[in-house]
Amino acid sequence: MASDRPRLGALDLLRGITVAGMIVVNNPGNWNSVFPQLTHAAWNGVTAADLIFPAFIFIMGVAMSLALGSGRRPGTPAPYWRIVKRAGLLVLLGLVLNTASAWPHLDAMRIPGVLQRIGVTYLAAAVITVDTTGTAQLVIAVALLLVHWLILVVPFGGVAAGQLEPGRNVAVAIDRWLFGSHVLSPAGDPEGALGVLSSIATALLGSTVGRWLRSRSSGSRNQLSGGLMWRLAAAGACGIAFAWAWAALLPLNKALWTPSFALLTSSVATLCLVGSMLLDQSPLRDGLAPFLWLGTNPLAVYFLSELVTDVMQMPWLAGMGHYPAPKDSLFWGVLVPRVGDSGGAWSSLLYALLYTMVWIGVAGLMRWRGIRIRV
Repeated sequence: MASDRPRLGALDLLRGITVAGMIVVNNPGNWNSVFPQLTHAAWNGVTAADLIFPAFIFIMGVAMSLALGSGRRPGTPAPYWRIVKRAGLLVLLGLVLNTASAWPHLDAMRIPGVLQRIGVTYLAAAVITVDTTGTAQLVIAVALLLVHWLILVVPFGGVAAGQLEPGRNVAVAIDRWLFGSHVLSPAGDPEGALGVLSSIATALLGSTVGRWLRSRSSGSRNQLSGGLMWRLAAAGACGIAFAWAWAALLPLNKALWTPSFALLTSSVATLCLVGSMLLDQSPLRDGLAPFLWLGTNPLAVYFLSELVTDVMQMPWLAGMGHYPAPKDSLFWGVLVPRVGDSGGAWSSLLYALLYTMVWIGVAGLMRWRGIRIRV
């Protein structure tokens, strides 16, 4: 990205914090002992963990607007091939992770996933960002949310239509038709196909904020303070209020990525972006450098952390007796005896934090060596 694009430091900071949150949430030492806010809501409702992935989608939208520009000028070639290649690579990497997680039982491999959702969302949102104006983007985002709402709640026929119960809703029916049994659970998949409508809207809302930042800054770090931050904060607060009101009609639900959930999480991410701007201007910025490291190579670090997690959970010496997986040896054999809580929530969290620190170190090494992998 060019140096005159606004607030890239703040964006990298927030992206790094988000990636760190993703690694912490995905890697507890003991899945049976996790603090409630660090695990996803069982169905309706929102926890802190539920806010992280949508925030990453939103940040991706902000970055798209800054990197791709807005409203392609006539005669200017569109970067369609670059967009398609990047989206395809993200989907492929997601399938690699699912293969590693299911190995050697590939007949049970899950097809949807986090990187697949990011890839498909990026493909659609990036093309829209390149080829439409800011007003059109906002209209498309609202239209996607309304269409998703109607598909979820209108009883147009079939046993799942109009239902919002676990395992019995139109989103699950679509996933079963598309993927068969290759989903996360019989109750559905949180990265299923129908939720892409609202995740694209989330990215477009981020792109709208990115366009706002771009149009109201000449590139100076100090010109993104004051009135602009107040307007962004007001927009985020109004969005949260509207989402909570909407939730009376359509529950907040990450598994379905309901439109009310998409609006709520986008609004929270907007407030977090304002907070990141303030931190980026504060004396605390230097102390937050590890998150900037993560924000420089976010998807590469996320992919590697998930791949290593899958490998560490495999019994490497299967067939030669009973041996615990490397992760179990580290957690139960090394960490738990020192914490002394019998594998409770604190030792589970400590393992996740230590694992995240390892990847912060990897990101720091990549930053020091000047390595930037654009996944």
